[in-house]
Amino acid sequence: MHHRIAWLAALLCCAAGAGGLNGNKAPMSKEAYRAQQQRIEAEYDATQARCKPLDRTARNICNEKARGARDIAAAELQMQMKPTADNDEKVRMAKAEAVYAVSLETCKAMEGNAREVCRKDAKAVFAGARAEAKLQKEVVAQTLKSERVVRDSSAVAERQAEAQFAAARERCDMLPPEGKENCRPTRVGASTGSDAPYSSQRVKPATGSRGVWKPLTGCASSA
Repeated sequence: MHHRIAWLAALLCCAAGAGGLNGNKAPMSKEAYRAQQQRIEAEYDATQARCKPLDRTARNICNEKARGARDIAAAELQMQMKPTADNDEKVRMAKAEAVYAVSLETCKAMEGNAREVCRKDAKAVFAGARAEAKLQKEVVAQTLKSERVVRDSSAVAERQAEAQFAAARERCDMLPPEGKENCRPTRVGASTGSDAPYSSQRVKPATGSRGVWKPLTGCASSA
């Protein structure tokens, strides 16, 4: 009994570790989403066709595996399209249900007490996976919230840097022609990784000296 529980738990663990939250994936377009949906259904139909020649027990197990793979792929696709804690939970539950369904079909091939023990093992593993999915939902919600805060902060910093650059450029434009030659506002701060929230200007060197870069809050006319 304990060996069977360990086997089911290991199978579920492998399935659960293959998907779920993945913040590195870029948002998917609607066209790409529909194309992936069609691919998932095509793979499901092809797998079912391969199941047909099998005998009854093997065919049932094969069909359950095919359905499970389709449901997992569909849940992962929805998670990629719209990353939320609810969709992450759906991915985990799709994997748990797929393993559970295959386990129950496997149990049907057994007889007597062995079948009952097999079913109880499968239910115990499924109940644990369902509880874990609910627990992980809270973790994922906090992770997604933190990622949104970072993205929003970065966007604000970028907008501030752009506004400061535009202001410095306007100050350069207000200078007389001879002053504009040496006024070169540059983007710094969030865009370049610098902490300086202002532009820089090339100061016209005196005869025989080398030019230097001086950080300024605005642009000054040449001496």
